[in-house]
Amino acid sequence: MTPMFHRPAVRRATALSLLLTLATAAQAADPAAELAALAPEASAAAGTPADAGAEAVTLPPVDVVGAKPAAAPEFGVKSGIPVDKLPQSVQLLNPVTLTESSVRSIDDALLAVPSATVARSRVVSSASGAPRLRGLVADQMRNGLRQRFYNGVDNAALSNIERIEVLKGPSGVLFGQAAVGGLVSVVTKQPTDAFAGSVALTAGSHGQKLATVDVGGPITDTLGVRLTGEIERSGSFVDHLDLDRENLGLSLAWQPSVAVSAHLVAEYLARRSSNYPGLPTVGTVLPNGVARVRRSTFLGEPAFSVRNNHAPLLQAWVDVRLNDSWTLTPRLQYSEFNNRGKSTHLLAPDPSQPTLIPRDGRDGGEKDNFTIAQLDLAGRFATFGIGHRLLVGIERAADEVPFTMYSEIPCGIGPIDALNPVYGCGAPSSNFGFRSRADLESYSVYVQDQIALTPAWNVVTGVRHTESDNDNSFSTAFFTSRDSAKLRNTAWQLGSTYALSERYSLFGGYSTGYSLEDVTGSRKFDGSAFKPQTSNQAELGLRYGSDTAHVSLAAFRSHLDNVSVADPANVGFQLQDGRFRIQGIELEGEWTPLPGWSLQGGYAYLDGIVQRSSDPAQRGARLAETPESSVVVASRVRLGSVDLRAGVNYAGARKVLNGGAVTLPDYATLDFGASTGFGAFRIDAALTNVFDQTYYYSDNVSRYSLGTDNRVLPGQPRSFSLRLAYRFGAAST
Repeated sequence: MTPMFHRPAVRRATALSLLLTLATAAQAADPAAELAALAPEASAAAGTPADAGAEAVTLPPVDVVGAKPAAAPEFGVKSGIPVDKLPQSVQLLNPVTLTESSVRSIDDALLAVPSATVARSRVVSSASGAPRLRGLVADQMRNGLRQRFYNGVDNAALSNIERIEVLKGPSGVLFGQAAVGGLVSVVTKQPTDAFAGSVALTAGSHGQKLATVDVGGPITDTLGVRLTGEIERSGSFVDHLDLDRENLGLSLAWQPSVAVSAHLVAEYLARRSSNYPGLPTVGTVLPNGVARVRRSTFLGEPAFSVRNNHAPLLQAWVDVRLNDSWTLTPRLQYSEFNNRGKSTHLLAPDPSQPTLIPRDGRDGGEKDNFTIAQLDLAGRFATFGIGHRLLVGIERAADEVPFTMYSEIPCGIGPIDALNPVYGCGAPSSNFGFRSRADLESYSVYVQDQIALTPAWNVVTGVRHTESDNDNSFSTAFFTSRDSAKLRNTAWQLGSTYALSERYSLFGGYSTGYSLEDVTGSRKFDGSAFKPQTSNQAELGLRYGSDTAHVSLAAFRSHLDNVSVADPANVGFQLQDGRFRIQGIELEGEWTPLPGWSLQGGYAYLDGIVQRSSDPAQRGARLAETPESSVVVASRVRLGSVDLRAGVNYAGARKVLNGGAVTLPDYATLDFGASTGFGAFRIDAALTNVFDQTYYYSDNVSRYSLGTDNRVLPGQPRSFSLRLAYRFGAAST
């Protein structure tokens, strides 16, 4: 089944508010001529949504892009660059197959990426929301627009995801600030050309109970709808910690003529749970001289432990084909991040009482909102026989981030025995209360050009300039401070791909990125503003692609500059003189040795160090949560109507903090799975962490300099899940 509306392959678009004006102008063109011009692009457009509820059981869990993939999709919706022409490493994840494999979150999906550092546990709601790629924090895009905190609301919300694309390395030209380490690009589901749907129930270990729905189709000849959602009421492997989740997605697609294609995506995510404090490092990674602390131990205070996240997201875009060569693409996004948290924090124990863990309590919340508006003009032309595919765009972005830390803790939080916890609130206590607000308004202009020098040689180049105004306020019961700063950054990219033959191609280039998240609201001791964090990557790689195998091998070197580090002369303040360097190699591939049998795997070697720091002890030290070696191996075999799966993930030893004394040991996990279908029904079963390995990860996956080595987070223990799905309409055929 095909999507209801074939969108022009030149670009998608947004800003539904401009739809009527643009549609009126575009509909005045000759429909027959427009259809003839559009047909070649429509037939070549890739990455179109799968059928609602369809189960593409023959696909491998990971598609690694080779030199000549069939109908190569364009990366990230917005870029317009086919993935086989990207001068950077890229990996595509198929979420339908991932659902069959009982993947529970985006982090779980990223386990297929060799260079990704992720947290395989859902007990923490947002700390693992920003995984690392090749040692640097990666950010999430949704339909080509960056997300601020939205991905941290509920990392397990997969019901409205059509596919996941992973770009390794910075990409600040098109995607703007925060793209310092790479992109996790999420493309959401769109309406289909025939009515179809599915419902599914999942049950599993630790009281897992999950229901999902996916239904959609045409309402009229020009209007289609798709509705997705899920609700979960589950326990977890941690005592006193349940997971209550809901998410809802609505997609509308309207094509009044062959020249106009408009889309609206509305989502709502909500997650409620206890606020998980983790486990003490002493008694897990380090010995306490008595006994190991159980993974299931909850060291928070059940009466004072809340993590409530909820957020709406609204996106609108419209593709307006001006003529045979040019497309105008306005787009708009509004999102929120609403959070209320009552939490317990674990402190370092006294060496004389290693099992008695000091704690403190915090009570805070925020109600943030973010707006992005863009207008792109994209088209094709030739100069002296050289083909160009040009994208020119402007963007306005506005962030409002208010935060409140309450000064009174109604539940006094005292120390707790990690081996035999006894809960209970003490007398109310006071905390350092404050209110802060950060307002960031940015204007950007960007240009990207894809140049076809020859049929085999392609060049991608681009530049983006951003001007930002940052206003901050901070107030307590005793004082109020306000300040403003202007921030500027220019990001650029130059890369190339060259087809050596039908099967082999070279790719490489240099790209940059920048981030304002860690510097917004931060000041040095002298009151001066921080600069944007900036990153760069140089990469050279080789791709191989055939009917049965795809392989990608890349060598790279990346830097992150203007990293905040502790100010040794002024406690509580920071300097911005840190620099990280990461270099390594990454190999990934996919092979189908026999019909019905696929193998996928990869290896990443990462050499990440603190190259510059005001702290002499950190210079030359390894970066936190950056294993030297990581390995991924997966196999899938079809025996009649049954699919059998097996996968192994290995992560090497990692530091908890940059240059810290605590090292997390290496670990490996083994997963099994099986799937089968009968009629309109399908059953998927999964057993993860078969040997019940105990392993830990840092609480600082998404942070560079701020964090602690007093606590760690445990990985998911052995878990079993069973999913029963029923498909109806066109999806059942």
